[in-house]
This record gives sequence, C-alpha cells and structure tokens, in this order.
Amino acid sequence: MTKPWFYRLLFSYLPVFFMITSVLIVLIILSISHLSKREAENANQTYALHIMQSVDYTLKTIDEYVIKELQTNQRIDQFFDNKLEGNPYYSAYEVTELIRGMMNYNKFIDSVYFYRAYDQMVISPNTMITADRFGDKSFIDEMMKSPSQYELTNQRQYKEFTEMDQRKVVISLVRKFPLLSGQKGIIVVNISMDAIVGMIRDMSNTKISFIQVYDPAGNQLLASENGHAITGSELTRIHSNYTNWEYRSGLNDQYLYTFTSVFSYVWIGLGLVMIVLGGVWMTYVTHRNYRPIQLIMSRIHAISDLQSMSIEGKKKDEFQYIDRAISNLMEISSRYEKQHEEDIVFRRRHFFKEWLEGSRTVEYDDWKVEMNRLHLPTGFGRLTAAVIEMDKYMEICRMFSEKDQELLKFVLSRVVYETAESFGLTVWAEWMATHRLSVVIFTDEDVKNSEKQTANLCENIRSWVEQHLHFRITLGVGHVVGQVQELVHSYEAATHVLRFKSTLGTNRVLYHWEAEASTEKEMYKHLPLIKSLAQSFRLGDEGWKAALEQFFTDLKVGLLSYDEIRNLMNYFAYHLHREMIELSADLQESIQIALPQLHDATQQFDTIEELYASCFHLLDQASQRMADIREVKSNHAVMRQIRTYVETHYADPELSLSSLSEQFQLHASQISRAFKEEFGEKFVDYLVKIRMEQAQHLLQSSRHSVQEIGVQVGYTHAISFIRAFKKFTGVTPGDYRK
Repeated sequence: MTKPWFYRLLFSYLPVFFMITSVLIVLIILSISHLSKREAENANQTYALHIMQSVDYTLKTIDEYVIKELQTNQRIDQFFDNKLEGNPYYSAYEVTELIRGMMNYNKFIDSVYFYRAYDQMVISPNTMITADRFGDKSFIDEMMKSPSQYELTNQRQYKEFTEMDQRKVVISLVRKFPLLSGQKGIIVVNISMDAIVGMIRDMSNTKISFIQVYDPAGNQLLASENGHAITGSELTRIHSNYTNWEYRSGLNDQYLYTFTSVFSYVWIGLGLVMIVLGGVWMTYVTHRNYRPIQLIMSRIHAISDLQSMSIEGKKKDEFQYIDRAISNLMEISSRYEKQHEEDIVFRRRHFFKEWLEGSRTVEYDDWKVEMNRLHLPTGFGRLTAAVIEMDKYMEICRMFSEKDQELLKFVLSRVVYETAESFGLTVWAEWMATHRLSVVIFTDEDVKNSEKQTANLCENIRSWVEQHLHFRITLGVGHVVGQVQELVHSYEAATHVLRFKSTLGTNRVLYHWEAEASTEKEMYKHLPLIKSLAQSFRLGDEGWKAALEQFFTDLKVGLLSYDEIRNLMNYFAYHLHREMIELSADLQESIQIALPQLHDATQQFDTIEELYASCFHLLDQASQRMADIREVKSNHAVMRQIRTYVETHYADPELSLSSLSEQFQLHASQISRAFKEEFGEKFVDYLVKIRMEQAQHLLQSSRHSVQEIGVQVGYTHAISFIRAFKKFTGVTPGDYRK
C-alpha cells in the first residue's frame, strides 16, 4: 500500500521547520550579539565610573584634609598673621615640618607651599623666600587675582626654584586663607599627575579595555595605553562634576571581534546540529504517528461510496471543530487580558499597602518611578492619609449579597474620586481591608490650607454617603506631611484615631489630635467594678444594673479604644462565668445561654451605647430567668432571709450554722447545702467576706484600734481577727491601715 499521506505530511513540515529554525538561529545570533554589546557597554560604563569616582575621591580627600588643617592648626594662623612665637628660624622650621606632614598624608601629593600676601613670602618644605624668587610666581599672581576661594586647576608645569630646569606635571588644589575672606594668602597643594596615571593604569586592563582623560579644553591628560595607538571602539563618555574632566572608555576591537566571532561560530554550529537532529526527529515522529493516520484514511476510503450527505455532515463537523477551537482561543486571549488587568490592579494595591504600612522603605525616586509605571500622579505639595471605615459592617453583610457589597464599595470609591475632583484635589484610594478604604490626598504646599481642604473633602464624602447610601461611614484623618517617607506616620495616626470611634462616635470625621490625649490606660482600675458587678448579678441583687451603667460610663469617659473595651468585656464575661459556675446547674444554664450572645455583641459593636444596650438586654433576660428559677424553688425565700439576717448580724460572734438552724428551724447541713446552691459560695466564706469588707471600711474611715474593729465585726479575740484578715487580704490590719 502506498504512503502518500506520510510523504505529504513529512514534506509539509520539513520546509517550514528548516525556515523557522534558520530564522530563529539568525535572530538568536543577532540578539546575543546585541545583548553582548549592550552588556559590554554597561560593564565599560561601570568601569569608567569606578575610575572617575576613585580619582574624585582621592582629590576630595586631600581637599578635606587641607580644610581641616586650615581650621584647626594654629601654626598656619600664626604664619599668615606673621605672629610666629619664639625663635623665628625654629618657628619657620615648624611650618616646613607641618608642610612635610601634609605631603606625607597622601602619596598623591607632590608638593605643598604657603603664600603670605602681607609680605609676599612663600614657604615650602625646602625654602622660605619672596615670591619674586619663587619658581611658581606667575601661578601665584593668577590665583590671587581669581575671585574664587577655591580652585582645582588643569594639568600644568610646576618648578620650585626659578633656576631649576626640571619641571613636574601636576594639578594644583588652591585654597585661599582665611576660608571665608581669602585676604591673607593662599595654600597650594600640587598633586602628581604621574601618581594619578599610575593609579588609573593599575585599575585598568589594557588587554581588554582602554580609558582616556581630557580636561575641559579638550586636551588629553592621560591614557591607559601608555602612549600606544588606540585600536578599540569608544563606548562610554563620563563627565566629572568635581574636576570637569571627561573620561572616555571602550573595548579593544581585536578582543571584541574575537570574542563575538567565537561566540557566533559556536551558536551557528549548535544551530546546524539542532536542525539535523530536528529533521531526524520529525521524520521519526511522523513515521511513528503515521499508523493512526493510515487507519483514519482507510476508514475514509471505506466509506467513500456512502451518500454525499454523510460526507457533507462530516465536513460540517470539521468546521464546527475549527470554530470551537477559534472560540476557545479567543476566550483564552480574553481571559489573559483580564488577568493582566487584574495583575495591574493587584500591583497598585500591593505598592499602596507597602507605602502606607511602611513594610517597604519607599524613597522619593523609587516612589516616582513606581507611580509613573502605574500611571499615577507624581506631583504634590503635601500628603495626607485618611481611612474610611464602614459602620455596622456585619449588618451590611447580612443585608446585602456579596455582589451588592462589591457594588456599594465601588460606589464609595467613585464618590471619593469625584468629590476630590470637584474640589480640584488628586486622591488615590484602595481597599486595604474588607470594610476600610484607605485614601491618600495630594494637596498644595501650605499646611493650613491643606488641612482645610482635607477636612472639607472628608466632610463632604461623609455627608454624601449619609444622604444617598444605605450605610454610614466614619473617617479617620492623619497628619499633613511633606515627604513621601512620612506618609506612614499619617496613616498610623488615621488608623489609630479610628480605634476610638466607639467612644468618640460614628458617622463623623475623626482627626488625629482627638486621640493624641489618649495614653496607656490603667486597665486594672476597672477590675474591682467588674468583680462587684459579677457578684451582684450572681446573688440576684438589683444593684448590678447600676454597676453596669457605672462601668460603661467609666469606659466612655476614659476614652478607651475598641480593642481595650473588647478586652475588658471579655474579662467581664470570663469573671461572670467564673462566678456562676458555683451555682446549681439550672441557674448556670441561664447564664450559659447569654454568654455566647454577649460574646457576639462584644465582637460586633460600633459604639459604647450600642454595646451597653445589648449587654443590659442580655443580662436582664438572664437575671429574669434566674429569678424565675429561684422563685420556683421552695427554699429561695428562706435563703434570701438567711442572707439578709447574716448581713445584719455579722457582728454577732455566735453567728454560725448552728445558730441559724435554731433561728430558722432548719438542719445546719440543709442550710449549708441550700446556701451554696443558691448563692454559689459557702456560708462560712460569705460570712468572712462580709466581716472583712466591713473591717476594711472601718480601718479606712475610723480611728478605732484593731482589737475594737475586730469586736465590731464579730471577733472576740484580736489574734483570730488578725489571722482571718491577713488570710483574706494578704496583709495585716495595721499594714492595711498604713
């Protein structure tokens, strides 16, 4: 059987394969060549920049040393003021030693001399003569006429004595003295060009690269080739702002050509090998996959005599398959574009979060680059962070579906942008949490005007939401700052003040200064009231209502944050559970029903008033259930009478279960069991507590002796009273009174 489809497939693929691989090889070679050239330019630029910075650093170090000596060395002041003390020859010797010390400070310094304008004297390490006899007089005259206090000259010839023929190539660093006026003379530091050339040659590799240095006039100062002809291509030119020199650097053409050629030959060889291997592999795969194609063609030939409608139906199926493939491709493309847009949104939100939360140090230049990349504004005078929090967010989640919630959040974002646009302001808003929209407000330079613009913007946003949407918002506003790095502090202030919205109020604009007065609260001062409240509730005393109201009043006045209020409420729930656990099972069940609801109210409240209303309602219901249970019990009334009797006769030393048994005609064990079941604590413990609380009151408010107070609370012996008091309070009565 012939194999026409095998050859048709094979010769359909091979030309395309060879064309594509050839084009790819050419493109790869061109790309690698371009990349190599670009990397070579980058490396060469870094190399030239390193040399330039090394030279500049050396010159700056010398200049800083000269300035330091001018400011701190008294010998220099005495020389220029012509007030050298002691022997004048010895004083001049000390100045020359100072100059030698300056020359020894840095190996690049060739020579140093001082010129005093007062008497036109020049002192160097070797002589002290008048300027007329000094070999560098013309340069001194030129520098004295210059209006500049500081000069860094170009390359020049220097000789110390007029009769000398030998000249040195130097650059001179000139400082007038004093530094501000420069009227007394100049200090000239000559820096050896040979030393600088040597340093540059040590840092350069002439086999690979070269570097040349030119002064502002275009004269060549030095070259790393040591005078040899340049055979390389110039790649980099860098200008030094300090010396005004231009550094020209490049690579040797011979080295670059050799490297590129070898690299290209390697890739061409690899490409040819891959083409051959690809052709062999394609032939093998085509031959291997020919069997199912042969089977299909056999079946096509087998049904070739069927009706044309069947063939048309098959063609229709093929086009449907092609149509489905194109539709899938378009869907994938659309999905990719959508994913790309989502990535941009995610990157914006991620950078926004890093910027505001301070998890990344954002410098101004980095910030500007990132803002340009994200198509966001880069100009501003002042910045302010604001945080918009949706009030009663849990209710919003219950009222609206997820789609409706997203729509409301989108509307709120658009309100922020459109309101800011109406005020002529620029803002950037992102949802940092499910119920918080963080906003950066860009304002002008004036701080007071910026604060006013921010306040008007936030108040208008709050008012619009209140009038048009089905929820309310509270806004926290931070400081007005002038630097990009400082915005994190403004954001912290905005989020910090929102922690106090439960006490400051909701549906309003909260400013950072409203929470600045808040400090670390003494949380423990609320604990006695919580304990008393829980005990009153356990005993069924109506005083728990007044205690609850007082507790929430203290929270309101104390300007506590949301987390602090929640912690205190959790402690109250824990203490309430602890107090009720000693009661009977049916009484415990009453409070166990209320505790989960109390926990939910603690997690979902917005204001102190809402939390108080929820707590009062839940505890009132639980208290009523407990009262109903106690009324059903037969001994409830008797137990309340016994408790009232104990609170009235606690001073009686004979008060005990036996005396109560005789008083109320009940067995002592029955009273003990019923009392603990009714009130959650033993009779003895309750009696001791009543006596000790009264003793504490008397110790604070009276001048009676410890023995007298012990008698008044039911103890005939002072030792028994002291022992019981210390066991109850941890200290003796005398120490407690102190």
